[in-house]
Amino acid sequence: MNYIRTIFNQLYENIGKKPILVLYGARQVGKTTLIKSILARFSNTLYLQGDDPKDAMLLEHRSAKELSGLVSGYELVVIDEAQRVKDIGVTLKLIADNVKQVRVIATGSSSFELANKLNEPLTGRNRKFYLYPLSIKEVVAAYGKLQVNKELDSYMTFGMYPAIVNAISREEKATLIRELAGDYLFKDLFLFGGIRNPFAFEKLVKLLALRIGSEISYTELAKEVGVSRDTIYNYVNLLEQAFIIFRLTPLYTNKTKEINKSHKIYFYDIGIRNALIGNSDPIEIRPDKGAIFENFFIAEKIKERAYSMHSGYMHFWRNRQGSEVDFVESTGGPQGYLEKSVSDSSSVTEIFAYECKWKEKNSAPVSFKTSYPHAHFECITTENIVEHFV
Repeated sequence: MNYIRTIFNQLYENIGKKPILVLYGARQVGKTTLIKSILARFSNTLYLQGDDPKDAMLLEHRSAKELSGLVSGYELVVIDEAQRVKDIGVTLKLIADNVKQVRVIATGSSSFELANKLNEPLTGRNRKFYLYPLSIKEVVAAYGKLQVNKELDSYMTFGMYPAIVNAISREEKATLIRELAGDYLFKDLFLFGGIRNPFAFEKLVKLLALRIGSEISYTELAKEVGVSRDTIYNYVNLLEQAFIIFRLTPLYTNKTKEINKSHKIYFYDIGIRNALIGNSDPIEIRPDKGAIFENFFIAEKIKERAYSMHSGYMHFWRNRQGSEVDFVESTGGPQGYLEKSVSDSSSVTEIFAYECKWKEKNSAPVSFKTSYPHAHFECITTENIVEHFV
């Protein structure tokens, strides 16, 4: 099944608005399939693979004149897995500056490597886009709401990578996600990330997988893994930049009453997380099903916000008495701005709060409603999650 990706129109409509478009996303999320569907809209294109040494050689250590001769005359040029090309940032800058009306899309599965190569050379010359595993909205468009509701257990067990969703049996899904969560997914991390202690890195990843939805302490993780706190922090950053995990920071307006310094960590794809801990049991019988559902919902919100191009900030909330809200979106400005405007009903800042519960619904904690009286609150369950996103 080929899926209609939500980001397709945004990417297509932005071709030509900047000389270079950059599409980031983890391996196997569908970047190449998406790019080829865009290439099909043009009659004269050039497609180069950074993974292919012959294609990479065409781009490396070339003069502006040589690069102009390579890409001139094409309606669209694509460089897939561009992080594999040496000095790709300089190469793209030369193309952008010397080839009139050039239109290039570069893709990368390692933002820590590709972004470092592109940021300075391409200042003002590029626009970034992000592709994630399939979203609920995208699978509903393909299969319908009824079928997606039936498959929720599968999605929360094996995740939303296209190849996994397409697989028929649980056995095939389990095999594919194990392979993806193994060396292949971390290939660029070990290649480009400068990881000197693979054993410690893998131990950290599994510890993070076991602690989704919980506040983490870098100091405690360092003790458990047996490395420095700085190393833990560096490894977490690398995992974020490889689109494996993301962090949520706390929402607060009162530092004495609300948590304000800790982080929570989640996985972009819950199937990867489950594979890392070696558990593909049905969700209904699992003791961690609440954390799985919370991660699944929040990852969907990340996709929704990214594809809708909404500005704003994402948090969790907890006060020092232990009351909490799983996910909070705020619009209008950063934390300092929020502190000034949260009690003002006429403010442009809006707060949307979500609590994730497996079946039963509940209302917002009284202490949260007192602190954020104008916040919108919704309880998300397995029975209304699909409807929420479509």
